[in-house]
Amino acid sequence: MINEMTRKCRTCKEVKNLTEFTRRPKAPQGREYQCKACRSKARYENGAYLRERFRKHQYRHNSTMFYTDVTINAVLTADKCCYCGDELTRVKEHAKQATLDHVYLGHNIDDNVVVCCRSCNTSKGQLHIYDYYQRSASFTDELWNEFVKQFASRLLRREPNEQEIEAWKQGFKEESEEMKRYGA
Repeated sequence: MINEMTRKCRTCKEVKNLTEFTRRPKAPQGREYQCKACRSKARYENGAYLRERFRKHQYRHNSTMFYTDVTINAVLTADKCCYCGDELTRVKEHAKQATLDHVYLGHNIDDNVVVCCRSCNTSKGQLHIYDYYQRSASFTDELWNEFVKQFASRLLRREPNEQEIEAWKQGFKEESEEMKRYGA
């Protein structure tokens, strides 16, 4: 039964308490037509949520946005984690939710980020990519090879050949050893 303390959501058609609706002064009863749960789900599914998070991050840190729509769309359309190969989910705060991971710390550019699951992103933390490859049981040789190939192709702006891929792998290894040597 609808009264002045309840409202019917236009999306899920459920009658809910007014507190389940975002405030909107110009709307009847001063609330949105869609409940918070449906609005959140719709924003997340169409990418508005992610774009808004990137915009707020940029504002909070008073920085220029380096992620392009291509990167944002990669997160929205990715279906597998680049580190473990598991299927990604659209459920917020889920271990297999798609996230962006920085290959190298702090560089917010498209070429430096990859799409991975929340679980792998958390377990990698601030490790160098080669160290994470060595420690992770789920980051297989096949996935490592594909990761290096994709990363190199983004930086080279072309498809690398097998020799170049092997050189990149060796470069990651040497870089990791050098960072350990100098305590970085």
